[in-house]
Amino acid sequence: MRADARSVISAAAAAHPHVLTWLEPLVMAGFTLLFLLYAFLFFKPEHVEHHPTRVLIGAAIQGFIIGMLVGFVILPLRIAFFVPDPSLFPEAPTPSRGLASLSALPSLLLLVVIRQGLLARAPLIGRYLRAYRRAAIKHQIDGARRALGRLEALDARTAAELAE
Repeated sequence: MRADARSVISAAAAAHPHVLTWLEPLVMAGFTLLFLLYAFLFFKPEHVEHHPTRVLIGAAIQGFIIGMLVGFVILPLRIAFFVPDPSLFPEAPTPSRGLASLSALPSLLLLVVIRQGLLARAPLIGRYLRAYRRAAIKHQIDGARRALGRLEALDARTAAELAE
């Protein structure tokens, strides 16, 4: 990298806030939007037992929680330990490795809580998360039935070819 390009990058880094101040909320909002779009576009009416708005709210909450985990825990861990060249942004403060590594155990615990569906028992958000999880499980069952049907059709064709 040439010296003049490095100075342009350094000037841009000095003029803007630290990368995490805008990147973390952007990742969180992105996950929320992706979960919401997935639920809106791929869940059919037969997957949704409750009011569709309840499922969409549950998808947004689930995406928000996972987005918070990725944006505010995993992303700072990655930046703290795997920054390729910190001299590219000399004015930007480096994330503390000690503080970043302290978040590893709580993030693992949060992943277990999310995976086990324990947030569905929460008083205010539980009904929305249960509606979303129920629709997501029904969508997965529907996909598994389609895949099983394709496999059975393939087995039937193979058996018919062998019988000939």
